[in-house]
Amino acid sequence: MDLIEVKQASKCGDLPFSIHTAYKWHSKKKYPNLLIKVAGKLFMDKNEWLHMAQESRNKQTRESERLRNCEVI
Repeated sequence: MDLIEVKQASKCGDLPFSIHTAYKWHSKKKYPNLLIKVAGKLFMDKNEWLHMAQESRNKQTRESERLRNCEVI
């Protein structure tokens, strides 16, 4: 795990989403592997974020390949 504090990350520009979004996602338990609360502070796992981005890219690639194979010439 590569944890970074959400408040510090938002000040440095390292947070890929707004601080308000992070707190909302955490309160709704939307991405439990991404946002972790430790000792009252909210942290983001950078490795999990990269993993999620990689999966999203792979899914988009598979979808575009599927659509290209279904095109009628």
